[in-house]
Amino acid sequence: MTFFVNRDVNQLSAHASLHALAWCFCGLFSAVFLLRAGLTVAQTFLVFAAILTLRFALRPLVLALAPAIGLRRTMIVGTLVFACQFPLLAFVQGIGPALALYCFISALGDVLYWPCSHAFFAAVGEVELRGSQVAERQVLGALAGVLGPAAGGVMLAAFGPWPAFLAAFLTEIAAIVPLLYVTEPPIARKPADGAFAAAKAGVRLFFTDGWICMGSGLAWSIMMFRALGARYDAFGGALAAAGLAGALGGMLLGRFIDRGHALQSTLVNAAILAGSLIVRALCEEAPIPIIAVAIGTTLLGGLYVPTLMTALYNQAKASPCPLRFHFAAEGGWDAGGTAACLVAAAICVADGPLQLVVLLGLPMAGVQAWLLLGSYSRHECARPQCGAIAPVTAGDA
Repeated sequence: MTFFVNRDVNQLSAHASLHALAWCFCGLFSAVFLLRAGLTVAQTFLVFAAILTLRFALRPLVLALAPAIGLRRTMIVGTLVFACQFPLLAFVQGIGPALALYCFISALGDVLYWPCSHAFFAAVGEVELRGSQVAERQVLGALAGVLGPAAGGVMLAAFGPWPAFLAAFLTEIAAIVPLLYVTEPPIARKPADGAFAAAKAGVRLFFTDGWICMGSGLAWSIMMFRALGARYDAFGGALAAAGLAGALGGMLLGRFIDRGHALQSTLVNAAILAGSLIVRALCEEAPIPIIAVAIGTTLLGGLYVPTLMTALYNQAKASPCPLRFHFAAEGGWDAGGTAACLVAAAICVADGPLQLVVLLGLPMAGVQAWLLLGSYSRHECARPQCGAIAPVTAGDA
């Protein structure tokens, strides 16, 4: 167990759990809330494309702020801004100024928060324990993933958006406390040679993740919501069950990577991901099949995050600057997510089924597996139990 061994990782995991709880109270419902607020499915995809485009445009702000005030203070500011998007969502009633403000604050919070969060975790964690640390962070977030959607769905159904979204706001503010006790990693004011070139492989990997999450993942959430009668409480309960299954899968499979089985994990993960997308695409929008498939595919998909993020975090730690690595990699995520949302919106405008949008992730799952296999095989550690990844050079990428 890595619990209580690395104090900084434990504090970051505590922060991530509170952050996840806030997100599960509100963020997981953002797409379906927009549908209930009067947007069409195509418009909902376009809203997320707009947020991701704003994220891409605002991204240089984190490179201006973090070297000046430090990574920890920047992440605290990002957490504060991130929290503000939750109550703003409650004001959204169709397309208008409230939606525009929500999009801007959501993008700004993401820009200041996520590169710092990933850089922190990459910098303070140990390479040889990375798979376990990523998996155990998922386990700590399991409570959030179960309680958050269940409670958020009930509160939305019974009392409307304000109680749930204000609870999300206060929980996100509370997530600042663990950050006060994390060791501050140094950030150079000027980028070292090769700081951005080292992130080329990370950019490509995050492009695939953004494409899968914002295309197939978002479409699947909407399918679940429709199948459950557009009820917040039922939708939240299904998300809670799936979250528990995913946490258990991640806990069991994360250590598999640390034991020197990164290549095998990548192949297994690719097969599970492709199979899950196909099964989800075959689902009709009926409650029982949707819930069964959601739980089953999320349980088996517990390997996805450890496989992907172990590679990315180890590459970032070995790079000249973890912050600049994730600055670039997050740009890849924005590009992939934006492209997927635009394609999904076009399919919806043409009256194509959401099942087709789910299948958009299938070819990208193959691309992601190919990139991960190349990354792990090029940088195998000499010790069998070590999943270390050496620095990625421009030639490697």
